[in-house]
Amino acid sequence: MDKAVSVLIDLFIIVAAIVLIIGIISRMTLNPILGIEAQAFLQFAQALLLFAIAGGIRQLLRK
Repeated sequence: MDKAVSVLIDLFIIVAAIVLIIGIISRMTLNPILGIEAQAFLQFAQALLLFAIAGGIRQLLRK
């Protein structure tokens, strides 16, 4: 179970980094990417990082 949570946390962090880069590019060019505004990308990255933090704290508390 702990290994699955670790993999999920890593996945959230990787996807958040990719989405964050896309959001920054969209913000700098002032053009939506795939019809999605930069703010949506940045908020999605924020949510993914929040889930990763919550999962990491959950792992720490279980030990």
